[in-house]
Amino acid sequence: MTFIKDGIEIRKVDKEDADWKRRFEEFYAGCGVHRHGRKLAHAYFAAYSGHELVGHSEIFHVGGKWIMDALRIKTEFRERGIAKALTRARIVYGIGKGAKEIWYSCHDDNLMTICCHVGLGFKKVCPAHHHCTTTTAHWYKLRITKALVARLAETPEK
Repeated sequence: MTFIKDGIEIRKVDKEDADWKRRFEEFYAGCGVHRHGRKLAHAYFAAYSGHELVGHSEIFHVGGKWIMDALRIKTEFRERGIAKALTRARIVYGIGKGAKEIWYSCHDDNLMTICCHVGLGFKKVCPAHHHCTTTTAHWYKLRITKALVARLAETPEK
C-alpha cells in the first residue's frame, strides 16, 4: 500500500529492521511513544519526502479493538494532508484485517486531529466501564460501514 501526493509518499512499514527502528526512535524522541514489537498485532505507516521521514503513525489490535495511535507529522510538513493520508491508510488496513470499528484517543485541545478524524466519520464516545462526561471523554470511534468502505475506495486521495 503506497500513496504519493505532492511529493510525499505514504506507505506501510513492511520491515521493522534496525534502520527503521533507529529512525522511529529519532522521530519520536521525547514524545514517550514506544514500539509494540511483536506483542500486539500492529502496523506502522510512514510518510517520506524523498528519504526523510516526515510523518509516522500506527494501528494496533488489543482487547478486541483496532486502535490508532502515535500520529506525528514534522512541523514544517503540517497542513499538507499528510495526517489525513496516514489516517486513511490505517483505516484501510484495519478494514482489511476485519475491523468493524476503529478507535483513537486524543485530548480536546488537539483540534487539528479532532477535525481530521471527525471529517472521516469518527464520533466522540465513552468506552464501556469508563465514567465520562463530554469534557472527560477523549475517545473517538469510527464504525465501519459499506458506505465508508465505498467512499474510501472511490477517493483514495481524500
